[in-house]
Amino acid sequence: MMNKKNYIIVSAILFGLVALLHLLRTLMGWEVFIGTHSLPVSRSWIVFGITVCLAAWAFRGSKGYAVVTAILFGLVGLLHLYRALITGTVISIDEWVVPVSASWVGFVVSAALSAWGFHSYRS
Repeated sequence: MMNKKNYIIVSAILFGLVALLHLLRTLMGWEVFIGTHSLPVSRSWIVFGITVCLAAWAFRGSKGYAVVTAILFGLVGLLHLYRALITGTVISIDEWVVPVSASWVGFVVSAALSAWGFHSYRS
């Protein structure tokens, strides 16, 4: 059964991985482009801080964590869906192009995590 404890562990691991990737981006100087717009490295420091805080918050076990992260996963899912269905925007990370199919995977995973988080919040 997918209980609240499992949701907290999985989401904390995911936020930790995202934090690690943003830390690597800042240390390695990877350039990120969404379409023709360059995302400054300073944004990765901000996302690094937010995701570290979310991962740390998971271990406090508060009920509010599940709903906040469910909302965040839902928003991420909508962004992936928007890219996949409407814009098809090219995203590149240090000259590596992220295929649009990755947004379909991101949408499915984010939607499932969002639903799981709301379910965990209710139980």
